[in-house]
Amino acid sequence: MNGRKLYIETYGCQMNEYDSDRIRNALSFELTDDPADADVIIVNTCAIREKADQKAFSSLGRFKHLKAKRPDVIIGVAGCVAQLYGDKIIEKMPHVDLVIGPRSIPKLPKLITEIQSDQRKKIETSFDVEEVFEIEPYHEEGKVTAFVSIQQGCNKMCTYCIVPHVRGKEINRPLEDILQETRKLVQKGVKEVTFIGQTVNSWKTDRYRFGDLLRIVAEIEGLLRIRFTTSYPRDVTRKMIDAMREVSKVCHHIHLPVQSGSNRVLARMKRTYTREWYIETVNRLRDAIPDIAISTDIIVGFPGETEEDFHDTMKLLEEVKFDSAFSFKFSPRPGTPAADFPDRVDDNTASRRLKELQEFQRKITLEKNMSRVGLIEEVLVEGRSKHNNSFLSGRTPHNRIVNFPGPQELIGKIVKVRITEGFQNSLRGELY
Repeated sequence: MNGRKLYIETYGCQMNEYDSDRIRNALSFELTDDPADADVIIVNTCAIREKADQKAFSSLGRFKHLKAKRPDVIIGVAGCVAQLYGDKIIEKMPHVDLVIGPRSIPKLPKLITEIQSDQRKKIETSFDVEEVFEIEPYHEEGKVTAFVSIQQGCNKMCTYCIVPHVRGKEINRPLEDILQETRKLVQKGVKEVTFIGQTVNSWKTDRYRFGDLLRIVAEIEGLLRIRFTTSYPRDVTRKMIDAMREVSKVCHHIHLPVQSGSNRVLARMKRTYTREWYIETVNRLRDAIPDIAISTDIIVGFPGETEEDFHDTMKLLEEVKFDSAFSFKFSPRPGTPAADFPDRVDDNTASRRLKELQEFQRKITLEKNMSRVGLIEEVLVEGRSKHNNSFLSGRTPHNRIVNFPGPQELIGKIVKVRITEGFQNSLRGELY
């Protein structure tokens, strides 16, 4: 299939970014940043919130006129929106030729060939794929950091979450496959890998658990750092904490979604833990790793959330003092139990709560960032700063972005940087 051109638009999480690279590798087309120049256009979509749905359909709608001008161009929709809506997408948008779910990426080359040969639209959203991890992603030379998927799907069944419906039940990638991809990345110059999965720390095989995986991968020569996301609170084990503390390559940062500080709301969400249990887990992490950075996800306006429930969430933020938080208004997703809960919180109330929570968390994050001023941080240099080409940019083990002046040859190296300023979303420093 070489010689043809592929255009990909990606929305959503790190898993979607990873899947887009798998799509690129599966087709072996030349990548183009101009859809008018492409033979195949793929929009890789996210369905986690209604706004993400709208972005996907808006993007697909833009290609209607292109299809009219060039009927031979193949337009496909991949990812979670594809899985969620299936043939309804083609009913709504007849210019779309292909609908393919996340687990069907290995079938993509065959589907493209069939569309070309018989001029018929294809829909592939089956979960019945034998080798889910068969296609590895395309990895560019010279990258400093890379994602490695260790898991597909989720078994948690939280009442608000679409992920088990669109990515299926949890499948854990074999250890040897993970090691093989990581070694390939290191050979291409990657210095840091981030393991990704819906509940990444629930990864397991017959013999090994997540803590074992961290220790085994750390033995790969040339790999400098290991990160992982997203963790499920109930699966934070002693073995995992010990590995984070004892293995120097494992970064001292964990993304640990709490979703709410109210026990009543947590129960309705089916999160399987209480606020007290969550706080105890945070304390276990901080006792073992005093400098650990903890980020989280929070939903406000969940059906039935009262002012008292919201106040409990605000108190949790004050008590835990997260390094950062991603927060959103509740978004009902088709087919999830919470979408049918009757006691909706009105949008004005949810918006007010979200604004209040975000303003409070911004203060905490800024204070934490400013507290780093004067400290010496070890920064893995990832490239030039996006905002100032004379500066380099990288991250600390605690996942804080640091911008500082320095020469090009430091990219890919861990350097010591004295922090001189702390901002809302980053730090500034100078080589030490």
